[in-house]
Amino acid sequence: MKQDIRQVSFAEYQGDITAMMLDMLHLEPQPVDIPTQRYIELDEMGVLKPFMWFDGDVAKGVALLFVSPSLRNQGIVDASTDVMWVKPEYRGNSQAFIDGIKEQLKQMGVDYWYISSRDSHPIDRFLTKNNFEPLERLYFCQL
Repeated sequence: MKQDIRQVSFAEYQGDITAMMLDMLHLEPQPVDIPTQRYIELDEMGVLKPFMWFDGDVAKGVALLFVSPSLRNQGIVDASTDVMWVKPEYRGNSQAFIDGIKEQLKQMGVDYWYISSRDSHPIDRFLTKNNFEPLERLYFCQL
């Protein structure tokens, strides 16, 4: 089976993407609704970049990134991660997923890729192993 990481159309892969997002959303501290129509619109506008990781026809992971000029420096292009999910059974070798996305982001002219994640040691180790550096901590409070 051929493994590949490719940018996809959100509308075309909406079923696979939302199924993986539902696997992940139970971890959120607040109720979450998946705004599929908005994701489709942002994809069509060229702002959302959906990536999927496949092994043949099997979807192994999804990443939804927003790509735009930096708000602080218009000469820089940033990618910010909205969703990053790899099915648990494929997590041991998901560096290939990160590498494939990095390669495609470079081809798009992206300078920096930002990922926020759960505060967990396995995720921290995975990200630092893939050359991500801690930048800041994100806090929230329910009102």
